[in-house]
Amino acid sequence: MIKTYDFKSPKKFTKERMSTVENLYDSFARALAPYLTGLMQSYCEISVTGIVERRYQEFSNSVPDRSLFGMITLSPDNKDYNEAPLVLEVDTRLAFFMIERLLGGAGTEYELSRDFTDIEKAILQYLLGKITEFIGDSWKEYLDVDAALTGLQTNPHLLQVSAPEDVVIQVELEVLIDKLSAVLNLVMPAPNVEELTSKFGYTYAVSQKKDEAKQLAKRGYIEQHLLESEVELRAIFHEFSLDAQDILQLQPGDVVPLNKKVDSSIDIYVEDVACFEAKLGHTKLRKAVEINKVL
Repeated sequence: MIKTYDFKSPKKFTKERMSTVENLYDSFARALAPYLTGLMQSYCEISVTGIVERRYQEFSNSVPDRSLFGMITLSPDNKDYNEAPLVLEVDTRLAFFMIERLLGGAGTEYELSRDFTDIEKAILQYLLGKITEFIGDSWKEYLDVDAALTGLQTNPHLLQVSAPEDVVIQVELEVLIDKLSAVLNLVMPAPNVEELTSKFGYTYAVSQKKDEAKQLAKRGYIEQHLLESEVELRAIFHEFSLDAQDILQLQPGDVVPLNKKVDSSIDIYVEDVACFEAKLGHTKLRKAVEINKVL
């Protein structure tokens, strides 16, 4: 079997190294999808569809004239390695979809061929800043590094991350949200990827102990938002069936006999899940239940 090999851009990365990069951005995709689902109020799926080595010129030539780029810098917490530039290319259809949803629209007018307004750019600056945070969290699973959005660019001709002949690593992600299928591209110069990934291997990344303080902070953040969530709590004494005719004939003061003792346990539901068993009672002039078992 004969395979074409381009000596101008030799393949530097092994399958193991590319697998590490894929695992990193797969973690990013799994974290970003539920955030966009909640923000856009539309179910979102994100998956890594490909990782390739290519010359930067090939990438820039494939970019349409109207594009959206987030300029990101990965900065180390120490001096063990250099800052790394990262480009996030966002499909303009996805950008217009997100803008319309955030402004209260239905998210149907995204097939637009125009430039972004200043207000739209301000909204996108916020959104890309949030996406950058998720990128930084994914890298922090492996290295002590901070990700910062340093700029927004809509003209691909002004985008210069590497020399045309330099090799870059391009990670393509597919975003499925509502009826829209769009693409996110993450591009980083190959030397930076090589330098960063040389600091960890796949085995090390899996077994690496996370910083305890960061874990506690993350746990506190999650707990805070969970505690602020509103849920429905229901105490159900008994469930039974009546004919529609009998229901229509019910009057105030009527007694409906139940096949259940008044001192028997009842179920307490959180949303639609039975979580506790309890006893009926009252406190002062209000009805109450006393939880006696966790299901």
